[in-house]
Amino acid sequence: MTLLAQVDLPGLGQEGPGDLRSLLNASFILLSVGLVLGVLGHLTQLRGLVATGIALVFAGAACFVVAVGQFG
Repeated sequence: MTLLAQVDLPGLGQEGPGDLRSLLNASFILLSVGLVLGVLGHLTQLRGLVATGIALVFAGAACFVVAVGQFG
């Protein structure tokens, strides 16, 4: 996850908005954790874990859309 936090965004230098970086980091973390939980849920056949993973993936995607929509 630290690798995703270090991704250099085009057109976003050191003076870029910190809110965008924090929203993008949150979305990447939510997506990653959701995917891991979804896979673990499928491997263990626990429906609640799969549902939690899917919910986190959707939350991460929504956070990404908000970040892109807000900061262009």
